[in-house]
Amino acid sequence: MSLETVAQRTRQLLQEDDSLTDANECRNSIPKLTSKLKAEFPQVKFEYLVYPRAKGGNGVHYALSATNGSDELLINPVSAPGFPQFIGKISQAIPTFSLMEKAPEVK
Repeated sequence: MSLETVAQRTRQLLQEDDSLTDANECRNSIPKLTSKLKAEFPQVKFEYLVYPRAKGGNGVHYALSATNGSDELLINPVSAPGFPQFIGKISQAIPTFSLMEKAPEVK
């Protein structure tokens, strides 16, 4: 199973549910999107990404990574300063995404 299938399904989910792309709502959008994707793609490993470090409060931005084997997909449905909406290979994302760290949960 290619991560391109996950990317295509993600784009479809974003079109079906506008709330997943609402500004300043990544804290709500990412867990909701993750739940939907995990149900459809149980073999893919999904992890939360956060900037800056895993802490709560204003100024924190969340995204999602999907990994299957050596392929890694970055899913950022909600635009934020320095973090444009992006769904694609993490290697093709703009450099600011490399500042994000994996987080066990969305706070």
